[in-house]
Amino acid sequence: MDELPAEPPRPLELNDLSSASQAVDPLVAEMNQAIPEPEPVVAQTSNGIYTPSSEPGRLRSDRTARYSDQNYTNLVGDPYQCAIVVDAHTGEILVEDRAHALGYPASVTKLMTLLVCLEAIDRGEIALSDRVKITEEVWQVGGSQLYLDPRETDLTVEDMLYGIMVHSANDAARALSLHVAGSRVAFVERMNRRAQLIGMSATRYVSDHGLPPEDQTQPDISTPYDIALLALACLRHPETLTYTGTELIYLRGGDTMLATRNALAKRVDGYAGCDGLKTGYHKRGGFSLAATAERNGHRIVSVVLGSPDKDTRNAVSRRLLDRGFEALEARR
Repeated sequence: MDELPAEPPRPLELNDLSSASQAVDPLVAEMNQAIPEPEPVVAQTSNGIYTPSSEPGRLRSDRTARYSDQNYTNLVGDPYQCAIVVDAHTGEILVEDRAHALGYPASVTKLMTLLVCLEAIDRGEIALSDRVKITEEVWQVGGSQLYLDPRETDLTVEDMLYGIMVHSANDAARALSLHVAGSRVAFVERMNRRAQLIGMSATRYVSDHGLPPEDQTQPDISTPYDIALLALACLRHPETLTYTGTELIYLRGGDTMLATRNALAKRVDGYAGCDGLKTGYHKRGGFSLAATAERNGHRIVSVVLGSPDKDTRNAVSRRLLDRGFEALEARR
């Protein structure tokens, strides 16, 4: 990793940006237009997961929007940029450290991709058994991937969900967005609309997978508080943990092995009770992790954004989960 700067991150100046980055992204323009949005559906069972409202001392969904247009060179701290731990059953905030500070979540963004897809399934718009068309656009997506090929015709929505949550496959995220909404722009609009309804007051999505824009404009941006709200929304769908808790799975008739990127969810040297949720990394955002674990009937969620390296992220996530469970045990 590059050495961290001595001073806090500064907004990029205009002369820091390429001429391409100063052009208006068509996505931003289209996001400002009214796009018909399906009504969200309530998960068929909440699993006892808290639904935020306006209760003091708990995660709230009624906060005033505070979106930022500032484009930071990086949002990385030591040992992290910002963090939060919450009780998933009551919404109580157990630990917080700059929980409202901005971070670049990178592939943690795929939790929203998952949520939008699960709700589309619940509405009957798509099915897990649907075969997903692989287009040239999908094939060209970089970063972590399944190396999807336009000649493939047998991969299903369910395969793609395992792809994004176990392997963090960016091409699978794009394939899902096209399958659900017809275009990347329309799918990202759904993501932003859903974020608003959940109460993610500082979150703005520009991608379906979490990769930063090639023109160095602002990546997907959020806060630990907002991502905790998203995590609870995902956990209210019981099938979420089927995907996030899978350590190893084979696709393509056994030819492709996917192993979890979440060290805390592994059976060997993992964190006891951890079965999710999502890792993330890119250079400007550092290493991030939204995690969940269950012990003695208690489920908690931790969110860490902007660690300088993977080992630090994993270590502080373990400590924060420990502090969360200790806080709950102390109140029994």
